[in-house]
Amino acid sequence: GVLGPVKAYFGTVESQGRGSLHLHLLIWLDHDMKPADMKEKIQYATFRNKLKAYLEDIIKEDLDDFKDKQMIESSN
Repeated sequence: GVLGPVKAYFGTVESQGRGSLHLHLLIWLDHDMKPADMKEKIQYATFRNKLKAYLEDIIKEDLDDFKDKQMIESSN
């Protein structure tokens, strides 16, 4: 991935008050990139573009059903 090889990960899915799910995730990377390294790499467009593409690929949301349901309830 854009951050390098993953050594391990752990996540748990929780539901919020309205029943929507969200994820808490820890990722252990298999290299020694330090915050200073990230600060340097983020200066380069190639790295930023790869990071953006990676985040857009893993972060998903779909509120269409929720919006449709609210509009139906509001019209009643």
